[in-house]
Amino acid sequence: MMPAAHSRLSDVAASWTRLRAEDGEVIDAEIADAIVGDLAALVSSARRQNQSVYCWVA
Repeated sequence: MMPAAHSRLSDVAASWTRLRAEDGEVIDAEIADAIVGDLAALVSSARRQNQSVYCWVA
C-alpha cells in the first residue's frame, strides 16, 4: 500500500472513531485502524476479481 493511501485510511479510522465517540461508543484507535485497513484490503481484493462488496454496520 502506498504511504498516501495508508495515511488516508488512518484519517478515515480516526474520523470514524470520533463519530462513534459522539454517540458514546468508544473504539480503540488501533482497532479502528485494523478494521478500516482490513475493509480496504477486502474491497481491493474484490475489485481485482471484478466483484463487489456490500458492508452493513449495525
